[in-house]
Amino acid sequence: LLVTVARDDLLDSWRARVPADAPNRFVINIQPDQRAAFAAFFTERDLAAPRLEPMVRGRLVAVNSQPRQPADYADDRAQRLMDREFTLSWATRVPDGNAVIAGRWHGDSREPQFSVEQGLAETLGLKLGDTLRFDIGGVQTDARITSLRKVDWGSMRANFFVMYPVSQMKDVPVTYMSAFRAPGTRGFDNALVRAFPNITNVDMTATITQVQGVLDKVIRAVEFLFGFTLA
Repeated sequence: LLVTVARDDLLDSWRARVPADAPNRFVINIQPDQRAAFAAFFTERDLAAPRLEPMVRGRLVAVNSQPRQPADYADDRAQRLMDREFTLSWATRVPDGNAVIAGRWHGDSREPQFSVEQGLAETLGLKLGDTLRFDIGGVQTDARITSLRKVDWGSMRANFFVMYPVSQMKDVPVTYMSAFRAPGTRGFDNALVRAFPNITNVDMTATITQVQGVLDKVIRAVEFLFGFTLA
């Protein structure tokens, strides 16, 4: 009985990592004035309009007023992170698939502040209370880290390393992104690109299918092992 319970919990956990209805499209570069039309594109086809996430590009240039460069880090991953721009977002609520593990999510605040993903904080040696400076479109913004988050990267949602837990960000060049599951309707992707030629539509179907295929093989192997054990 114990083996059976363990088997069910294990398999349910694996299947939940990449559910059958996981988003298989990521769309970026949706402009602010296209949000209503983008939602209407789905509702006209009797589909639920996907959630749009604001995003801006910014480079981390200083920590606690001390300039930071890739060469300041010995870890290869830390150097790569510091050598590129981050995709930043903001929200008043903690996103799905995220859990605040330290500090507080001040979603109703109007003051700039940062919420940092736990793994990124460990890689770059960041902690609660540190002040980060990001260069966003030539404008530098300083704010403290007020929360650390654990992110479920396997959720196939739009997730971010760094977020502003505030209601809005003013005077920044914002675009929007979305993750959704495309219907099996023939020509859906072509119609979407024709309606919004400026967007980038990334098809993740092959990747998700491959991951689910590997999980199915592992699940069958585990089921055989458990069956053999019970026998």
